[in-house]
Amino acid sequence: MLRLLLIALLLLLPLGSVQAQPAFSATKIHQQLASQKGWLNTSRPLQADDLRGRILLLDFWTYCCINCIHIMPDLAYLEQKFGDKLTVVGVHSAKFKNEQDSENIRQAILRYDLHHPVVNDFDFSLWEKFEVGAWPTLVLVNPEGKVEKTYAGEGHRDALEKEIQKLVEKYESKLVAGGLPLALEKEKAPKTVLKFPGKIIHVPDFEGREALLVADSAHHRIVAMTMDGRIVAQIGTGVAGRDDGYFDSAQFNNPQGLLFHNNTLYVADTGNHALRIVDMMAKLVQTVAGTGKQGYDREVQEQPAIKTPLASPWDLALYPDNQHITIAMAGLHQLWKYNIFKTTVSVLAGNGKESIDDGQYPVNSLSQPSGLSVLGKQLYFIDAETSSLRVLANENIKTLIGSGLFTFGLKDGGKGQALMQHPLGVFASEDGIYIADAYNHAIRRYDTKTGLLSTVSGNGQSGSKDGALKEASFNEPNGLVKVGTKLYVADTNNHAVRVIDLAAGKVSTLQVRQEGTMVDVFSEALPNMVRLPAAIVKQGQPLQIMIGLQQGWKINKDAPSSLNLFEMAATPKAVASIGLDELKMGKVLLPALSSGKQYRLQAMLYYCEDKDGAQCLLKSFDLPMSTGDSDTTSITLPVN
Repeated sequence: MLRLLLIALLLLLPLGSVQAQPAFSATKIHQQLASQKGWLNTSRPLQADDLRGRILLLDFWTYCCINCIHIMPDLAYLEQKFGDKLTVVGVHSAKFKNEQDSENIRQAILRYDLHHPVVNDFDFSLWEKFEVGAWPTLVLVNPEGKVEKTYAGEGHRDALEKEIQKLVEKYESKLVAGGLPLALEKEKAPKTVLKFPGKIIHVPDFEGREALLVADSAHHRIVAMTMDGRIVAQIGTGVAGRDDGYFDSAQFNNPQGLLFHNNTLYVADTGNHALRIVDMMAKLVQTVAGTGKQGYDREVQEQPAIKTPLASPWDLALYPDNQHITIAMAGLHQLWKYNIFKTTVSVLAGNGKESIDDGQYPVNSLSQPSGLSVLGKQLYFIDAETSSLRVLANENIKTLIGSGLFTFGLKDGGKGQALMQHPLGVFASEDGIYIADAYNHAIRRYDTKTGLLSTVSGNGQSGSKDGALKEASFNEPNGLVKVGTKLYVADTNNHAVRVIDLAAGKVSTLQVRQEGTMVDVFSEALPNMVRLPAAIVKQGQPLQIMIGLQQGWKINKDAPSSLNLFEMAATPKAVASIGLDELKMGKVLLPALSSGKQYRLQAMLYYCEDKDGAQCLLKSFDLPMSTGDSDTTSITLPVN
C-alpha cells in the first residue's frame, strides 16, 4: 500500500520535479582536482561535479619539458579517437619559477594548440596528492573516481588506448559526456604576423638583398624579411604537415633551427622530427633526415639519415667542418652530426642521460640542447634543462655556466656564481657569447676572456617595452643573431623581432609586415602630410571616418593605403589599424575613444581617377583627437 501511495504522489508532481540520480557521485579525487582554481581553456574553474562520471586522463606536465611536448600528439590522438567519452585534463606542475605564472602557461597552451582544460598546479598540491614523481606522468581515472593506472614518461599511447577502450566498454551506458565549460585560449588570442617565432639567422645575400630568416614556428613556416622587417618570401603553406615540395606547397611542423650554407637553407623541423633542406634556386623543400616519427636510439653511428628517426631537433650549426651539420637533438639529450655528402647521421656528444657531465663521448651528458653557435673551432651550445652554457672543442665538452637540473636563477658573475633560467638561444661572436635567457626574459653575454656572465638587457620580468637597455623587457626570447653592432632577437611570446642596438644602448621592435604594406608605427613625417586641427569627439561612441574623395576618384586597389589610431603616451601605441580592403569602401568605423586620453589619427592614402590611364596621388593625414563636450561622431578626411 505504501509503495502505491508513493507512486501516486510522484505522478501528481509537476513535470521536471523528478530528476534522475547521477550514476556516479563526485569523489575525493574529483574534489582534489577542483581544489585548484587556476584553470585555463575553460570559462570558469571546474568543479567536482563537472568531473564526476567521466573517464579522466590527467597529464602532469611542465611546458619546458621536451618529454612532455613529445606526448602531446598522443593526447591529441586519444582525444580524437574517443571523443567526449574521454576527458583529458592537463595538470601543469612547474619545474622553473617562470612556469608557475598562469599567463606563461596560457602562452604554452597557444603555442602547442592544446584543446583540453589545464589547471595551474603552482604549489604542487595535486602532484603530491597523486604521488607523481616525474614529468610527464599520466594518471587514468575511471568514472567511479578511482585511479586505474599511472604511466610515467613517454611511449604509452598503445597501452593507454587499450585501457581506455576497456573502460568505455565497461561504463559506456553510464558515462557523463560533453558539457564541460570549455573556452579555448586560442579563441581569445589576437592574430599576429608572426606566431611564437623561434630561431633567427642573418643571410648577407638572399636573392640579391640582405635578409633575416625567421622560423615562424607556430605558423609552421619560414619567412624571409628585409632588415627593416618587410616579409619578402614565405617557405611553407603555414599549415602543419610534412609534405615536401615547392615553397607554396611544402609543409613544416613547428620548425626551429635554421642554417644557411652554399645557397641552401637547412631547417630543424622539430615537430616532424626531421632535417629539411630548402633549395633556394629551385624553391624546393626536401627531407634529408628523419622518418617523421620520434626516435629513441641513442647509439646511432653512420646510419642512413633518411631512414633514421630523429627526436625534436632544435638547432643547427656547421660543425666540426664544412662537410657536417651538428644537430641539437633536444629529445635525446644529445648532439648528432649529419654528413652532407654521405647523407648519414651519427652521435657526436651526449650519452643520452639527462645530466651535465663534461669530458669526451660517451662520458659526457647533456640536458635538452637547444641552441648552437660556432666560433672558430669551438661549438658553443645551450643546455636548456640545466640552464647552462657549454662548449665543445677537440671532442671534449666543458661547462662554462651552470651546474645542474635544479640550479637556476638570474645572477651575473662567473662559474659557480652566475645563474640562468632555461636559456634557449646562443650566438657566438668575437666580442662575447650572447644568450637568449628565455625564462629570465633577458639577453645575457658571456665574456670568453674573463669567464663572467653579465646581463645586456631585461630584468627577469616579462614584458614588451622598448627603450634603454636597462628599461627594456622581453617575453621568453628564443633565437638571436648579431649583425654589426645590433642583436636581432626572436622574442617568442611577444610574437616579435626585437632589435638591440648595442652602440646606442637601446631596444626597439622591428615592424614586421608583408612587403607593400604600411608600418603601423607612429611617425611625425609621413609623405605629403596634411596636419588637421585637433578634434573633440563624443565620448563613448564609435567614431566614423569618411574618406573625402571627389566624384570620379577612388582609393588605389594596388597600393598600401592604411589608417591607424594611436593612443599617445611616452611611446605611442596603435589601438586600431585599418587596411586597404576597408578603406576602399570609403568609410571606416573606429572604436570609442576613452575619456582623459590623447589620440592621433594618421592615414596614408593612395588615390586615383577612376578611368583608364588615370593619374594616381598620395596624401597623408595627421589628426589629434580627444573626447569632451561634443556631439561629433563622424570626421571626413579631405583627400581632394
